[in-house]
Amino acid sequence: MKKVSLLAGLLFLFSAVSYAHGPVRGKMTATMDIEAPVADVWEVIKNFDDMSWHPGIKSVSATNGNTKGSSRTLTLTSGGTITEELKKYDAKKMMYKYKITDMSIAKTVVYSNNEIEIPVLPVNNYGGTISVKAKGNATVVTWIATYYRAYVNNVNPKDNPPVEITEAASDEAVTAVFTEGLTSLLHKFEPNTLSSAIKFTMKR
Repeated sequence: MKKVSLLAGLLFLFSAVSYAHGPVRGKMTATMDIEAPVADVWEVIKNFDDMSWHPGIKSVSATNGNTKGSSRTLTLTSGGTITEELKKYDAKKMMYKYKITDMSIAKTVVYSNNEIEIPVLPVNNYGGTISVKAKGNATVVTWIATYYRAYVNNVNPKDNPPVEITEAASDEAVTAVFTEGLTSLLHKFEPNTLSSAIKFTMKR
C-alpha cells in the first residue's frame, strides 16, 4: 500500500506541474523599413524625454535627458502612467535601452480567491531597446522588448484564469504598443504605407 500511495503522490505532483506554470520570458522583435535617411529617422526618436512620435503617449517628463540613469514618466492617452529608466544610450550606434520601473494600475481581477492588480501594460520585468540602421538610402527600425506576463505566480489553464494574467494578454498589449508607435513613425515619412510593413518575431 505504501508503494502505491507513493506512486499516486508522484503522479499527482507531475500532473500539477504539467498544468500549472509560472510566467515564461518572452522576447518580441518588431522591424520596419522606412524610405528615409537614417539620420532623419533617428532625429525623430533619439530623445529619451520626447515620445511625441507615439500617439499612445500624451506627454513625457524626464529627469536627465539622454544620460544613463535618467527616468521618464509617460502619461498615456488612454489614462495611467508608465515610468522607465534609461539603461544605455549610444548616439553613434543610434540606439538606446530602457526598463520599466513602475506603472499605474488599470484594474483588478480575481484568481484563486485573490485580487490581482493589472498594470496599464500587463507585463512584468519589461526591458526595451530601440535602434535604427542605414539600409542604403533607407532605414531599418528595430524595437525589441523582453518581458514576463503581469502575474508572477503559477497559473493552471484548467482553472480558466482571467485573460489579463496570461502570456497572450502581455503579447497582445506589447504588439499594440509597437504597432501604434511604429505605424505613426512610418507615416511621418511614408504617409500612405500600411502598418503591415512591420514584421514581428516572437520567442518564448
